[in-house]
Amino acid sequence: MKKRFLMIAFIAVLAVGLLACTSNNPPASSAAPSTATPTTSASVSASGAAAKTTTLKIGMYADGADSYYQAIKDTLVACAAEDPTCKWTVDYKVGQNTAAEQLAAVENFITAKYDAMVIIQNSVDTTSECIAKAKAANIPYFGAAQPFASAKNATDAAGSCAFDFLAEGKYAGAAAVKAGAKKVVMIEGQLGQGAAGDQTKGYILAYQEAGKKLGGVTAKQIYTDKSTVKQDGTQEFAVVNWASGGWFAEAAQKAMANAITSLGPTGFDSVYAENNPMMEGVLSAMKDAGLDPTKYFLSSGNGREESWAWVKAGTIAADVNQSAALEGDVIYQQIKAYFTGTKYRKYIHPYLTEYDKGNIATVGDSLVPFTDTKTYMSKRDANAFVHDINDPKFVDIADFGNATPPDPT
Repeated sequence: MKKRFLMIAFIAVLAVGLLACTSNNPPASSAAPSTATPTTSASVSASGAAAKTTTLKIGMYADGADSYYQAIKDTLVACAAEDPTCKWTVDYKVGQNTAAEQLAAVENFITAKYDAMVIIQNSVDTTSECIAKAKAANIPYFGAAQPFASAKNATDAAGSCAFDFLAEGKYAGAAAVKAGAKKVVMIEGQLGQGAAGDQTKGYILAYQEAGKKLGGVTAKQIYTDKSTVKQDGTQEFAVVNWASGGWFAEAAQKAMANAITSLGPTGFDSVYAENNPMMEGVLSAMKDAGLDPTKYFLSSGNGREESWAWVKAGTIAADVNQSAALEGDVIYQQIKAYFTGTKYRKYIHPYLTEYDKGNIATVGDSLVPFTDTKTYMSKRDANAFVHDINDPKFVDIADFGNATPPDPT
């Protein structure tokens, strides 16, 4: 009986001790007080790590109606929709290529108290004004598609994603040099936009850097003076016709038809149409004129899915893959990082891939989908191409915020 009493007493003392120890230590699942902003909440991932969920209303503006810009928006939305930590609404507005509309859109986003804005600009000067307004309203400004590195307050933007159009032009020019093209019809995009100007510069600089004779002038003189430049007859390269297709097929078709009428079938040996819709117009004009496109060196920019087929078939000779979908992915990553307080690369060029009839069989599987959002997301999930902005294939924009960047010549 005594032993039984002692045993009961021992168990009672042990229970009290365990209870005291438990009451002095909080449960392992207790969390520290939340430091989240009103648009950010904490959730727990499958691994048990805290993951921040962002609820955002994003205003997005495009300078004009363009399938390129639409692809950026569609992929931005798709990436956020696939991410369980992102509860985002993207309100997409489209202008008619005026600076006033860009400014008005930004002012409207500010008045409506959007959490962030993504802007495809009309001009660098307008962008500078818009960045200042966004900063004053404490709303992060992300630029897409068009470069604005020379804006005096460019570094006040929360992010910028734009391809290196000078490098893209050089890829196209180098392919033309290799093919021996000498008389090019140049069909530029929307004149006044940095993209169009830089692609043209790059294309012509490729000839200069390859040591080709330019007829007593420099590459800079050719792309600055254009149709008024005076070459001395010794040139190994000349732009025999200048035109703008405004990035669209119909205008480019008309421009190419005029070039064919003016020059005749033997007055040119190559065409550089700076995006794929304009190349569609070029091909239509050549078909209407009874010309075989495979007899000329045709090159383009964009690298959309239709172009992969053109190059494989030999319809055009070369292109550069610059996926708009990849840009949308970059903007998604930048916005997410900004609102979760994660360090990120703010001002970057996505990577380019040149392809032609000589290497399409090798690089074809690594080309990044452009307008097919569903395929882009499927391949992205399978890691079929690089999409993480921390990868070194993405390049930081040089001289970002330098109002007087160095002359590429």
